[in-house]
Amino acid sequence: MDHARDIEKVLDTLTDKQQDVLDLLVLHKTSKQIARELGISPHTVDQRVTAARKKFGVETRSELAAAYMAATADRGDAPLYERAVYQSSQVETPPDPGDQGAGSDTEPDDSQVHADPGKPPESTRQIVQYRVVPESFEGRYGYFWRLTAIVGITLGLLVAALVGLAIFGELSELMQ
Repeated sequence: MDHARDIEKVLDTLTDKQQDVLDLLVLHKTSKQIARELGISPHTVDQRVTAARKKFGVETRSELAAAYMAATADRGDAPLYERAVYQSSQVETPPDPGDQGAGSDTEPDDSQVHADPGKPPESTRQIVQYRVVPESFEGRYGYFWRLTAIVGITLGLLVAALVGLAIFGELSELMQ
């Protein structure tokens, strides 16, 4: 009973703006996404998250989200999730076997992420992500491959310039 009063006090000390940020934080939104949605700067989002972390007495954003979810559930507010996502390893729904458009270049939109595997997604629309750079330029050895590509392109341009100058020199000798 004493714990319930403490949680109630913490929730009462949160401002409406902090609660707006926390509502989006438990939906796994980044500071940039929250800022874009609320029309504020990411720095302001981080300040509100830090203030809320201090009020809840937690160290990380995920602990804050879990504590806020538990606190709002104890209060009797409508749950933000049907289940606790922070304790789950479910990331996305498996692709529909009949969907021929799903390839390695598609990602589910926000309505499909964290959905229950037994339920169909709310929207069948998928966002196609086109790669700007080859896949090998990303990841663990991406820096090495990007650097190798830059050196290769530079050497290629240098060779092309030298060949052009050699041709120009030979043509100028023939013209004399």
